[in-house]
Amino acid sequence: MSVTKCLNIQGTSIISFDDAIKTAYEEVSTTIDHIFDVEIIGLRCTIRDNKINEYIADTKVYFKIDTERARENGRN
Repeated sequence: MSVTKCLNIQGTSIISFDDAIKTAYEEVSTTIDHIFDVEIIGLRCTIRDNKINEYIADTKVYFKIDTERARENGRN
């Protein structure tokens, strides 16, 4: 049996959209295991003084729940 969970994660960067996406993934991967997919649901920027100030990537991060560990801890 497999259980999947999804988290909405926002990454930001002053460099690029790519960097904002990587930041979102790298940050969430420090505490979440079994990530198998990242979906980009939106890209936007903040503007300051007529220039792009910050790139923002709204993402959904999908990961599998470790059901074996839950069983070992007495949860079914």
